[in-house]
Amino acid sequence: SQEKEMIEAALAESDGKVSGPLGAAARLGIPQSTLDSKIKSLKINKQRFRKI
Repeated sequence: SQEKEMIEAALAESDGKVSGPLGAAARLGIPQSTLDSKIKSLKINKQRFRKI
């Protein structure tokens, strides 16, 4: 879905980080809790965006 693509793009930019000023939630302009539930419902694996 378009929403899933947007979330994955934001996670990619933030290295899988949801919270914080550079996190995906801030990039998308939505609360962290909202993003967390969207990630769960869309079954997005945020671990794969983590930098090693």
